[in-house]
Amino acid sequence: MSKTTSYVIDCTACRAGSAACDDCLMSFIDDPAYGQPVRFSEEERAALGIMAEVGLIPQLRLVG
Repeated sequence: MSKTTSYVIDCTACRAGSAACDDCLMSFIDDPAYGQPVRFSEEERAALGIMAEVGLIPQLRLVG
């Protein structure tokens, strides 16, 4: 059985501030003002990356 990698995105920890929210993936998926971290599996992260590369959704702009 393989170990599943997960990614946690917490907008409250982003140093870019609210100025970067308008064109960030997280604003597309969830309201960052809600303040709850979002967890992605490796497969979900890969799928979101592909969709962002082709322009279907914004890139993740998280600055840690």
